[in-house]
Amino acid sequence: MHSKSILVFVALIFILPFISIAYPVPVHAASITISPASGTVGTSVQINGSGFAGRLAAINWDDKVILTRVPISEEGELTCEIKVPSDHKGKHIIKITDDSNWTSSTASATFSVLPGIEIFPRVGRPHTSVTVIGNGFSPLERDIKVAWSGIVLPNSVTANEVGIWSITIGAPTTKGEYYISAFSDSTSASEIVEQKFVVGPFAKIQPNSGPVGTEISVEGFGFRVSEDGITITWDSKIILCNIIAGTNGIFNATVNAPPCTRGYHQLGVFGSDFTPRGEVPDNDFNVVPGIELQPTSGNKGTKITVNGTGFAEDEAITLSFEGASLDVKAGADDTGGFVVTFEALQSSVRDNKVKATGNAGSAAEAIFIVEKVAPIAPRLLSPTAGEKLGIFDSVGDVFLGTAKHLIGIIIGSEQQGFGVPNVTFDWVDVDDEAEITYDFEIIHDDGFSSQVLLKKGLVDSEYTLSEGDALGRDSYMWRVKAVDEIGSESPWSEVRAFEMIPMSGQVLILSLAIPILFIFTVVAAVILIWRIRRTRGYN
Repeated sequence: MHSKSILVFVALIFILPFISIAYPVPVHAASITISPASGTVGTSVQINGSGFAGRLAAINWDDKVILTRVPISEEGELTCEIKVPSDHKGKHIIKITDDSNWTSSTASATFSVLPGIEIFPRVGRPHTSVTVIGNGFSPLERDIKVAWSGIVLPNSVTANEVGIWSITIGAPTTKGEYYISAFSDSTSASEIVEQKFVVGPFAKIQPNSGPVGTEISVEGFGFRVSEDGITITWDSKIILCNIIAGTNGIFNATVNAPPCTRGYHQLGVFGSDFTPRGEVPDNDFNVVPGIELQPTSGNKGTKITVNGTGFAEDEAITLSFEGASLDVKAGADDTGGFVVTFEALQSSVRDNKVKATGNAGSAAEAIFIVEKVAPIAPRLLSPTAGEKLGIFDSVGDVFLGTAKHLIGIIIGSEQQGFGVPNVTFDWVDVDDEAEITYDFEIIHDDGFSSQVLLKKGLVDSEYTLSEGDALGRDSYMWRVKAVDEIGSESPWSEVRAFEMIPMSGQVLILSLAIPILFIFTVVAAVILIWRIRRTRGYN
């Protein structure tokens, strides 16, 4: 017995390593994630697992094996995809086990089956038999009804033990697209994704409105298998031909809305003798006015050509640029098109709306991008609003100005004022990468029609009145605007009022005091001299 125990012990020493290599003990319990966690029968479900110990796994749906021999990586991970099998509405268990036989190497997740329907075929001609199949309903669910584009059909059906049912109905005679749904007392119509059935031959377009040149997608259904010679027309004129349908009787094509007046136009489709003209219902396309600019960007003075389409025949058209009316007019031709050219106006914004308006109610607009935006309005510094400025700024100005005025009267020359005020008008530099100059204006306070002074092209952000800028006693206003190197002008700055007065109180006092003091000094000197001479004569 002792020798047998030794042999068993030795055997275990050699065998156990191989067992652990084949089936490594998992570090933690296995787990899986599924995506999505709900859906109808036939939904593809992605499964990701980790923490498994074996090498192959089996997937169960409610304890029924639906997939085997799913490989597991050496890291204990697996990835696979399954299709939801036919089953009734509600929660179902997806369980994964591997071949390691470890208790912790099993994982599961819950999937919710939702009700849904399928239809066969999806395209047909009038009176075609359409089979509607329901899946994922409740077991033995009763009084299930089918709705055809909102119209409830009279017959009802009952689901079997796994929630499956079917019914066959006839397609209507009117060509077009129809939507099929189902519902019952326990399943609302909102739970079911509608299925589309097309009664052909039928064609649809997308979009159904736009300007001339719009790309229109045309899709046709219910044509003969591989039918050739399919043609597309616009108001009965051929615009595309020699289209071939697929083996399913479906074709796809694209056309562009041709030049035409605004309003509804008919896009028609017909095929060979099997699908002659009039067999396929026409589609209405609503043409709306549109304009294109060439170029689409530039600066003040750029010549812009406007190509208009989709206006009314012989319609008179006017244009505006960012709200400002342009002195250009145009007239639409018999296809609603026109061409006109104008020069871009100055603008302080980047995106400028160019609008074409017709006298018959048509309107269209496009954007012109101003690459160099006009500078901003300068901010004024001094003089401040309402400030009083002296014409005579010093006592010397008083005497000199008076002398000049008297001389002017004698020689008959006209002067605006007694003197030239030493006034500097100052404003903040406009921060702009371009070379900026300024226009400076002084007006009477009765309006901008009475201009007193205008200086253009000033390089500095200030201006000092010169001899030729003499201002008389009155109330004035001043303002400034900036101009860049291409002539784009800013708005005018704020308007500031100021008043010119003969002189300040201090200058007035000094102007009166100095002559009186001078006269007093002269008189005193004369009296003093007289007294001195008298005293000497007396002696």
